[in-house]
Amino acid sequence: MRVAFLCRLFCATMLGSMVSVGAASERADNVITTETAAQAVSHLGWQLVARSGDGNAIVSPVSVWQALAMTHAGASSTTAAEIAGVLGMPNDPQLIGDASAEMRKAFDELRSDQIRLAIANRLWLQQGKSVANTFTSLLETKHAANAGVLDFAAAPEAARGKINGWIADHTNDRITDLLPSGSITPLTRLVLTNAVFMKADWQAPFDESLTRDEHFDLGEGVQIKVPFMHRADTLRAGRAGSEGSEMLACEIPYAGGRLAMVILVPDAPDPDASDGVENVLAQLDGDWLSSLRTGGGLRRQSVRLALPKWTARKPLSLKKALSELGMQQAFDASQADFSGIDGTRDLFVSDVVHEGFVEVSEEGTEAAAATGVVIGVRSALPPSEPLEIKADRPFLWTVIDTRTGSMLFAGVVADPRG
Repeated sequence: MRVAFLCRLFCATMLGSMVSVGAASERADNVITTETAAQAVSHLGWQLVARSGDGNAIVSPVSVWQALAMTHAGASSTTAAEIAGVLGMPNDPQLIGDASAEMRKAFDELRSDQIRLAIANRLWLQQGKSVANTFTSLLETKHAANAGVLDFAAAPEAARGKINGWIADHTNDRITDLLPSGSITPLTRLVLTNAVFMKADWQAPFDESLTRDEHFDLGEGVQIKVPFMHRADTLRAGRAGSEGSEMLACEIPYAGGRLAMVILVPDAPDPDASDGVENVLAQLDGDWLSSLRTGGGLRRQSVRLALPKWTARKPLSLKKALSELGMQQAFDASQADFSGIDGTRDLFVSDVVHEGFVEVSEEGTEAAAATGVVIGVRSALPPSEPLEIKADRPFLWTVIDTRTGSMLFAGVVADPRG
């Protein structure tokens, strides 16, 4: 089934994001807070979900943001300004670096016996290539990205295997081939990578004995049977959205309460209408979570929840999506300015690749994602009845840090079969 919204532009523009972030950067302390950075990550994340193509979507907004933040550290002039715009940040490598570090620090606080979470950055350099100390120092101190040396020029496939091996090690072998064949060439000079892995138990697991096959509506009159998990509980949930774009929303906490999955289930559409995900997505921006919470949509109440088990994996090239969002010069070999890396203007971004994986079961959620930026040289009041929430049609989901609102993973379930 084609999910129409995934082929269209997300209606929220970067202007709103840049205005809010700009206001934050003008404060006297000139500091970007974790919450402000979380809004920027969320804004970018929903836009990437909107451009993820047909079927199931899965991206890690924080992974893409971290990789682009490292890329910004070596950019100059208009190239840097465009990347900062996509990041939703002021065009200041130190502030972006601070935001990156604070983001990782906040995620460090989430780890426990029941929450496994790892975020890692890495720089891969061409053997013998001279780079500016300011660039490598910024990556080490602000982005925790140490440098590895490879010989892209003489052995591109061996270098690709080395980087993919590092990604596999840092995603519990869930992402094993981030860089596809041909993505690394003898013209590659450096690669920036980010890897994210999460395995989290639900605060209250679903009872496996209640799991049963039920119908999931793919749209256009097509239904399939998939396993649905069931749970009756008191959860933060409710109805939200504007007229014509209403939805049911629910936060499902993981152990410890800091992490939660939020599901957004559009109202059942008219038979001749779209699946409703497009209209819901059009309402989501950097402030989406606080809007749901403060707008009266989400409150603690009795809920009967039915959620399909699902597994999804999706590799993506983000080059087109990021270009549409305003990051254009970086991909243009004739205009890109990465003089902050080596003092020349010979470098440009040949691709930004991303892959995400998620598995949702009665026990909890396992998810992993990785992003690679390949940089090459030019050739030349509680109701009396529980709220019923059944995600039996295409719906949106995201895993958030409930305190800051940072989005670790986000996507669409169009078909729980994967």
